[in-house]
Amino acid sequence: MLYRIDFEVGIYPNRIQVTDRRSGRFVDFAAESAFSAPGRLVSDGVYFENALAKAIRKAMNGGFILLDAQACVVRGGGPLDMQDRGIIRRALCDIGFREVRFEGDADEGGPIPPIPAVLSALF
Repeated sequence: MLYRIDFEVGIYPNRIQVTDRRSGRFVDFAAESAFSAPGRLVSDGVYFENALAKAIRKAMNGGFILLDAQACVVRGGGPLDMQDRGIIRRALCDIGFREVRFEGDADEGGPIPPIPAVLSALF
């Protein structure tokens, strides 16, 4: 069976936590290469994306469909400025997420677009 991806992502200094909101599966992944620096939670976008992709791969089980893949970034190891958010949003979009929300933003909890009719039979 295929499932829509909906992950909650927590970012801490050189560590990423991913929770599959559907199944509750949780992964706490320590980055192999440091992406944080003193005063910056996300200072290296390449190392961050690498750690994020590995954490998400560990959290995935079963068949997933990337259509409407969603991620909610929760408050983790500190505040995220606009530069951090840009790096995080780009990394998640490059991995395949179509919707990226940040906890506490006005768009949090907005409507989820419907699955196209041709795919709805799979769910």
